[in-house]
Amino acid sequence: MSIKTSRRNFLKASAAFGGLMVLPSWAATRKIGPNDKLNVAVVGVGGRGRDSVNLIAAAPNAQLVALCDVDDRQAAGAYNDFPNVPRFKDYRVMLDKMDKDIDAVAVCTTDHMHFPIAMWAISKGKHVFCEKPLVRTVWECRKIRDTAKKAKVITQMGNQGHTNNGWRLIREWREDGLLGKIREVKASTDRPFWPQGQLTPPDKKPVPSEVDWELWLGVAPKQDYGDGIMPFNWRGLKNYGTASVGDMACHILDAPIFGLELGLPTKIWGSSSGGNDYSFPQQMEVNAEFESPYGVDGKITMSWCDGGLMPQNVDRFDQETVDRNKSTSYIIGEKETVMTGTYCDRPMLSNRELMKELKEAGRFDNPTRYAESMYKGDPQKEWVTACIAGEQPPSNFDYAAPFCEVALLLLAASYMPEPVEYDGKKMRFKNFKEGNKYLSSMYKYNKEFLPFDVKQPNV
Repeated sequence: MSIKTSRRNFLKASAAFGGLMVLPSWAATRKIGPNDKLNVAVVGVGGRGRDSVNLIAAAPNAQLVALCDVDDRQAAGAYNDFPNVPRFKDYRVMLDKMDKDIDAVAVCTTDHMHFPIAMWAISKGKHVFCEKPLVRTVWECRKIRDTAKKAKVITQMGNQGHTNNGWRLIREWREDGLLGKIREVKASTDRPFWPQGQLTPPDKKPVPSEVDWELWLGVAPKQDYGDGIMPFNWRGLKNYGTASVGDMACHILDAPIFGLELGLPTKIWGSSSGGNDYSFPQQMEVNAEFESPYGVDGKITMSWCDGGLMPQNVDRFDQETVDRNKSTSYIIGEKETVMTGTYCDRPMLSNRELMKELKEAGRFDNPTRYAESMYKGDPQKEWVTACIAGEQPPSNFDYAAPFCEVALLLLAASYMPEPVEYDGKKMRFKNFKEGNKYLSSMYKYNKEFLPFDVKQPNV
């Protein structure tokens, strides 16, 4: 099928939908009964996508109906495991050809293609699971959240920590006053463990026969194929990834974002070293300030370190402990400090006596006011079950999009050595207009990869 012809028919047949064109597809109207199976297509089935393929296939109330990947080498494992499932290289062709056979789409590709693929699926009335980070720009966060809500589809970001209890427990401890007023959050990651810093585009190489390089580039600027980009090292490259903070903040900051009910920051600033126009910095130390009724003097600050940098002067935890736990967040209150692991797991209080009291009272392992997930570590199955039930899971786009926006603002902060005021309502920086380019214009869209005409601000 010609993509240009398909897109032209798509636009003619659809009605305006708040900037998105939504077709009245079979999947949008099909009623899925409790004994039915959700028909799921997966886009990006190598690497992390292979895990999603296997987890969705293992869900008793789901069945794989299509697999899509631009790289047959990476997809070989999934293709061999599911030889009878139709396979595609182009998600647009898949969604056009199999529209009536697909209820839901899991997007597990490179970061730069999350938004166009998810938006194309939503426009066809499909429920959407999208790996973290949800998207690559603040504008995309808002667009995808609002569009999914209007389309009334079930959504989920793949941050498996949100299926654990850490964020639930910390919310309850904060609500019960165990932590006191919150002063700050300090977080770090052991990433990047991929090349990043003073990189330059690789020398041109022949494109492997198994790879559709143009489809892999998608909305990104044109670039010659070369070594060191596919299948993983794109994370450190500005045209495709979101650096360490995009990769890991959507895990590590989950507990403080939910537990402290943080909205969007009002100020951001930071520093970085070792980056250039092509590659993200090798190291970042960035900060954000939030207005909060739960904060000391109505404010909570957050800091993020990566590239080997570690938080310093964490109240109630010695530096040796901090340096040993390299992928961690600390919530520092007037009364107590809480440490959590990468996936909202193993919450630990600096006050061991208080930990003992909470355990004896049944308040350390099990939340009492926030229902536990039945799907610990398996957001794919949680999403499938939610689609069948017609109910949004906890990490749906209403929660995930603002969460991802915080992570992306921290990434933008690496370019702002002095505090910059952020107007979340208007989505702009008040005292640094030049910084608005970091909110929406990391690339311009090729309209052939989106199901609608789009005009981004600040481009």
